[in-house]
Amino acid sequence: MNLDYDSKELRISVDNEIFRLHPLWIRERSLEEDAVDQSSLQRLYDPEKISVNLQIKTAKVIEKDKVLIKFSDNHEAEYCLHSLIKEIKRSKGLPNKVFWDNKKIILKKFKFNYDEDEEKQLYHILDFYHKYGFTLVSGLKAVDKEIINFAEKIGYIRETNFGKLFNVISQKQPNDLAYTSLELESHTDNPYRKPVPSIQFLFCIENNCEGGDSTIVDGFKVAEDLKKEYPEAFSILVSTLINFKFKDKDAILEKTGKIIKLSERGEFKQIKYSNRLDFVFYQDPEKLEEFYAAKRIMHEMINSKKYILQFHLDPGDLIIMNNYRTLHGRTSYNTSEGNRWLQGLYIDHDSAESKYKILSEAV
Repeated sequence: MNLDYDSKELRISVDNEIFRLHPLWIRERSLEEDAVDQSSLQRLYDPEKISVNLQIKTAKVIEKDKVLIKFSDNHEAEYCLHSLIKEIKRSKGLPNKVFWDNKKIILKKFKFNYDEDEEKQLYHILDFYHKYGFTLVSGLKAVDKEIINFAEKIGYIRETNFGKLFNVISQKQPNDLAYTSLELESHTDNPYRKPVPSIQFLFCIENNCEGGDSTIVDGFKVAEDLKKEYPEAFSILVSTLINFKFKDKDAILEKTGKIIKLSERGEFKQIKYSNRLDFVFYQDPEKLEEFYAAKRIMHEMINSKKYILQFHLDPGDLIIMNNYRTLHGRTSYNTSEGNRWLQGLYIDHDSAESKYKILSEAV
C-alpha cells in the first residue's frame, strides 16, 4: 500500500488500483474528540459547515496502517488506511457469498450445545449462513416455542398476521398452502409484504410421517445461470413488474416488485418467487407471451434436481434461510401414518448482520 497526496486529494495505491480521496470525504470520517462523541461515535459538528475549499496540509504515515492528516481548518486526525479501503470497496464486514447448486454444497449440520461457548457456536452458524444463504442447526430442545429462545439470541422477532411464530401443520381450512400436507414447490415467503421478511427460521418439533422432506435452492445461483444461459429471459424477469397478493378474512396484503431484483451495482439483491401468489400486470399479448416463457424457464430451474438440496428435518433441527436469496419447499407427506409439526418465525437482516459483526470481534 502506497500513499501520496497534494492539497486537493489523498491517493492510496493498493493492488495496482489508485483510490483518490477528497479532503471533505476524509474529514467527515475523523474520530477525534472534537469531531465525534467518544461514546456514541456520532458527529459533534455539521459537515456542511466545513468549507467546500477544505484542503490537505500534510499527510504522514505514522505506523504501517495509519496516517496522520492535517487539514487547512487546522483539524488534525489519525486514520486507519485499511478501514478507509474497506469503506471505499463497500465492504460490509460480512463473508463473501458463495453460490451453489446441489453438487457444489455439502449439507452440514451445526450441533448446538447449550453447555458450550454460545458466542463461538453462533459465530460459525452465522458465518455459514452469510456465505451460503442458509444454515442447518441441530441439537435444540424439540419443544414448543424453543425456536423463539434461539432466534432471540440472534435478533428481534418480526411479528406478522400469522403471529410471533406460526405452526406448520396440516389444517382442515388453511389460509395458506403451507398449512396442508401438499407438496410445496420452491418459493420465497411472503413476497406480498412491505418489506418482505428477511430471514426465516423453520424448527422441527415432530416429523415421523412418511414424506415431508425439506428442500432449499440458491436463488442467486439460479439467477446467475439464467443470466448466462437465457439472457433474454433474465432481462425480462429483472424488468417486469409483478403484483404479489395474499388475502384471507383478516388481511389483504399486496406488494409490487420484480422476480429478480438487482442492486444499483448490478448485483443480485433479492429473489421474489411464489407461484401461488404472483400476478403479472396487464400488458400486450406479445409481451405477456415473452414473460410467461421466461418465468417457465426459471420455474423449471428452481425445481430441478440440479439446484435442489433435499433433506429430512429431525426433531430439534432448525433451518435458517435468507428469504431474499434462497427458495424453499417440501415434499408431500402422509398424516395418517405419523405427525409433522414445524414452527416458523422471521427476523430481519440487520439483526443477523449486526450479531455477526459483534461476534467477529469477540471470538
